[in-house]
Amino acid sequence: MRHRLVAVLVVLLGSAPLAQSPQTWSGVISENKCAGSHQAMMASSGMTERECAFHCLKSLAKYVVVDDQQKAIPIANQDFAGLPLRLARPVRVTGTMTDKGIVIARIELPLVHSHIGHVMIAWRDTPGTVGLLTVAISDTRVASAHALLTSKSASLDDLKLHAGHVLHAFDPSVEPKGPASGYGVKKAIAGAVQHVGFAAAAEGASAGVESHAASVTETLNQTDATTDRAIAVAQNIRTATSAEAGATLARELLTLTTEIAAGLDQAQQEMRVMMKAEGL
Repeated sequence: MRHRLVAVLVVLLGSAPLAQSPQTWSGVISENKCAGSHQAMMASSGMTERECAFHCLKSLAKYVVVDDQQKAIPIANQDFAGLPLRLARPVRVTGTMTDKGIVIARIELPLVHSHIGHVMIAWRDTPGTVGLLTVAISDTRVASAHALLTSKSASLDDLKLHAGHVLHAFDPSVEPKGPASGYGVKKAIAGAVQHVGFAAAAEGASAGVESHAASVTETLNQTDATTDRAIAVAQNIRTATSAEAGATLARELLTLTTEIAAGLDQAQQEMRVMMKAEGL
């Protein structure tokens, strides 16, 4: 009897389905009516891909993942919370494959888009977790305002006060006290350059991302060099021995700060072009 029970258990265990290992798919969240191509509907209606996908879903289409080979893979858990947000967007989907399709456990941006997002949208250690370029531009505005005040200052004390505020905005490690965010343009530019490089090097990065990333990196490196010059000038103002000498340096500081603002604006515009090309 015991041997028969063991044999039955072996048969039952042997026939039990093995747990599916999680897999990851790269592609686009779409719907099964248009799947990977919304061109016909877009041409006749003027809708964007995302608008077309939502229109099809209202007509009882179902969510699918369109992978890199343009194969539409059904999604089993159609009520997964992240689907509407990521519709018609490139994604990495992690889940398990069943006979009804993918059971999604997690939806993430592709690594290339995550790094673009760190530059433009959100980064974990910036004030308010804003994008790295956002904080660089914000702190540069503070520096520009105080560079202007420096250029209008008549007394040596005022010159030194506002030069210190400029230093704080550019690099709080040089001057820890001031009216800017405390993050600093130098640190923000360094982080942006790093993540632009990560985006260009990420698996699946398009030729467009690589090309734009090279241009953005060059712009940011030039802007960083100008920031170093501005820091040196601001430090010289703080050691000036006369208002006349400080005033000459203040005019140079204002010019450099204006150049920094223009460089960051150019980098931001280039990043926006990259994002548009990537459908972000």
